[in-house]
Amino acid sequence: MAKTTWFKDVRSVLRREHGRGWLIEEQSGRIKICLAVPGQRRQAVTTRLAWSPSSATKITALISEIRERMDSLSLGLSDAFQLLSHAPETEPGQIDWNEVATRYERWRISSGCKQTTYDREERSRISKVMHLLSQAKGAPHNGSTLMTAYVDQFMVSIAPGAAGRKRNLLDVSRFMTFAVTRCGADRQWKPPSADRVEELIGAREDPFTDTIPLRPEQLHGLLLSLEEEPELRLAVALVGLYGLRPSELMVLQVDDGELRAGVTKRNRATAKKPKPPRLVLPLDLKEMPGEGARVQQLYSSGLVKLPTSIRNARDFKACGAYFRQYLDRHPYWQSLVTATPGLTPYGLRHGYAWRGARYYDRAIPLRDLADLMGHDLRTHQKHYGRWTTDEDKRESVMRAVGNLMAAGLTTG
Repeated sequence: MAKTTWFKDVRSVLRREHGRGWLIEEQSGRIKICLAVPGQRRQAVTTRLAWSPSSATKITALISEIRERMDSLSLGLSDAFQLLSHAPETEPGQIDWNEVATRYERWRISSGCKQTTYDREERSRISKVMHLLSQAKGAPHNGSTLMTAYVDQFMVSIAPGAAGRKRNLLDVSRFMTFAVTRCGADRQWKPPSADRVEELIGAREDPFTDTIPLRPEQLHGLLLSLEEEPELRLAVALVGLYGLRPSELMVLQVDDGELRAGVTKRNRATAKKPKPPRLVLPLDLKEMPGEGARVQQLYSSGLVKLPTSIRNARDFKACGAYFRQYLDRHPYWQSLVTATPGLTPYGLRHGYAWRGARYYDRAIPLRDLADLMGHDLRTHQKHYGRWTTDEDKRESVMRAVGNLMAAGLTTG
């Protein structure tokens, strides 16, 4: 009886384990993997494995890995093979996590994340992941145990449901997904389901507190108190009268006589299709008519500059921090905070929304107001439509039907 050749044995194993259509052929002394499914285009890739009996075990293992990637990641034969071929390994079957981290950083920066943002926020989180993976004992063995260990070791001090907790876990989840889909790590390293991630993030226990809007009389007093500090007054007036985010002081420009604010909120989508600078318009105080135009003229002329730290801030977050620092040191602002618990510098921007809705004889349409502030209508209503007082409601009703109410009281 004739002895079966090694490649026929391999073909038999492939048929048995993966079904008809999988086979190997010789290509210039190397093993070529072929997949011929009836009704579909024939696929083939040539490996580095020699056409030799010594490669039998390696090729069957390689095809099993290729098949697993094809099924779990919905890839074709060529893409799955390329993923595995370029997988960083310290030794066969052992992923090189240091190289994965290096590739991840390059990918994040090329995807729109600023290097300074990555250095400030994500780098430490990825370093913590690397620490967990390198433990001699008790190292995580899959994506789920990794994220659980991350929470147990590094997030005990972060309250459930807090934004920091969410950012940490979403960054870790993104890193593990990258390892599997871009670096060929086994699918066991995929992060757990979205429900499990939400469970790890937890639910916020403390009630959400809205930012308090700076009322017109408070803004008026603040601007008067800053007359002897023209640079800080310019910054406060721009934020308060134009409803800017403090970080937008870095990206203000005057275009054809109008003030426009550039984009400070960046993500993967806006990095590819950046929005043009948006038009911003002042909502003047009744005690200071035309003040917005005067402030714009000062800014565009350069006669008065923004405070030095704000002008030279390294990034948008730092700009906002310096703006707050300047205010926190100002005595009149300190008195406002004492009299209005919960007031923050963002109250200047919230005050703009309040004036647009309630301060003038005619309210500004919410869509226009939201667009002036640089967000959509849903965001505007979520953050600015929730605070109102009984006094606000009385004034709104009196403004709308005051004469009718007065007539009813007289008739009665």
